Amino acid sequence: MQTKKKASAPRYHTSGTRYVAASKEAASIIPFEGKRPTAQEQLERSQFRAGVMVGFLAALMIFLAVLWLWVIPTMDQAVADAQRAVGTMAVLNA
Repeated sequence: MQTKKKASAPRYHTSGTRYVAASKEAASIIPFEGKRPTAQEQLERSQFRAGVMVGFLAALMIFLAVLWLWVIPTMDQAVADAQRAVGTMAVLNA
């Protein structure tokens, strides 16, 4: 650690606890063992990812079908009903 002081100047303070804690953390890091996944594990992982993607796409298709076939027509009808109600109130108030 380098500090901004003259080389001949005395140093009256100790290093901060931040640096001490960091050095202890660095010493306690567990090294990588270097075990690579086998071909079977890689195949299982890719099959799992493909299954998750298929499930996600199926859920998305079901959501869009419900939205298109039920929610949008219902909302269109509700908007039309509200416009008719506002129109009749305008006629009554006039």
